Amino acid sequence: MASPKSDLRPDKTIWAPQSARLTAGVAQRVIDPPIGIRSASWGAAKLHVVTGIHNHITTTAMVVRGEDGLDNYLVTVDWGWWQGKSDDLAVRGEIIRLLGIEENQLLLHLTHTHAGPTTASDAAHLDGGDLVAGYHATAIEKIVEACREATSTATVVDITWSYGKCDLAVNRDLPCGVEDVLAYNPDVIADDTLTVGRICDSNGKIIGTVVNYACHPTTLAWLNSKASPDFVGEARVMVEAKTGAPMLFLQGASGDLAPRDGFSGDTKVADKNGRILGFATLAVLENMLPPATRIRFTNTVESGALLGEWTQEAFIAAGKTDRVRLDIGVPLQVLPSIDELKERWKDIDAGARDTRINRAMKLRAGYVIDGAATHPVWIWMWGDAVIVAQPGEAYSQFQTELRHLHPERVIFVLNCTNGPGYMYIPTPESYERLRYQAWQTLLAPGALAKIIAETSAAISKLPNPSP
Repeated sequence: MASPKSDLRPDKTIWAPQSARLTAGVAQRVIDPPIGIRSASWGAAKLHVVTGIHNHITTTAMVVRGEDGLDNYLVTVDWGWWQGKSDDLAVRGEIIRLLGIEENQLLLHLTHTHAGPTTASDAAHLDGGDLVAGYHATAIEKIVEACREATSTATVVDITWSYGKCDLAVNRDLPCGVEDVLAYNPDVIADDTLTVGRICDSNGKIIGTVVNYACHPTTLAWLNSKASPDFVGEARVMVEAKTGAPMLFLQGASGDLAPRDGFSGDTKVADKNGRILGFATLAVLENMLPPATRIRFTNTVESGALLGEWTQEAFIAAGKTDRVRLDIGVPLQVLPSIDELKERWKDIDAGARDTRINRAMKLRAGYVIDGAATHPVWIWMWGDAVIVAQPGEAYSQFQTELRHLHPERVIFVLNCTNGPGYMYIPTPESYERLRYQAWQTLLAPGALAKIIAETSAAISKLPNPSP
């Protein structure tokens, strides 16, 4: 005999958003650079110093207290990328020292704007370079201030994690004859995944948001001389105006992704791109359940159709945390000498040539040791979320594969974090197509696959967040 309709129930009667109950805090500081400081992010640029501020350069710090009682810091800075190991450690090493923590307690993430001040620590002899050391010292002070405020205000929070979509990014590997150039490729669909975390205190007040999206901040290019977070700035203004709380932006695996409308000198284009990301982020936040809330199937109702009711109820998410560091042995290309590179590029624009040569020298220092290299990857688990961070510019396959392999978790994937290893991690096809990303990197084909495999294996060994 069939069950009465009033007894009909789905197999799964409870649905809870992926979430975490943790002890955490968030704080933010403005770290605008002085006018006249060196920028020089583009080889094609003719003006190499900052002439104004388009949107605030900021640092945002989030601290999460682990089950071992240690504070772990996720810190974002609106800078571009580390030139080399000495530049990274001149800032990151000093922050670690001042906070009195171990290296693996800090993820220092650069949002990868190409319109920010230089990160080079050896630029004093260059135009605008005399301002760099003083600016970096001030920035370090503000970063540490934000970290300490986040720690002092840390409280029990409920973090809700969710995926959304944003179509700002496009593929930027455009076939032109036998090789590819960096330009919009309309024939390849880009990864549009947007990952968002909403942090709420015990009263349900939002105290911070975390936004992870993969798209090169290259709206503002060689015709721009204003310091800017690029599209990140306007997106942050929108989200913070709505939530009343700081937003941490985390640059995803964007080695092959950029805005369709880019390489511009017009800040209005950057703001337009930022609104695309900002509206997409607000849509994800709007669609979330209230904090510490899940839904339960409770009843069926006869109407024109048989309807099922879901009712909200309170619940406490798991607060499991973990932290792992990997040092992955990676294959290297046969590297030309610096003299060979100078000969190879002798006929190109002098500014572009000097940029390439300087970067090639710095990439090798501290990364290639006795002809071998290891690539660092940090994996942090916060409840149902996993943060995967590394210093390179990985192709989007890095994040799409990890999310495909681990659908039970919300995965944040970060480029441009800590170091060393500040280079592209491209797909095998990139080497065949003679892409910039393939001849810029020290890594050989197969490096991306190896990093994905070992990172995925480490995620599989993480504890169950919701036993």
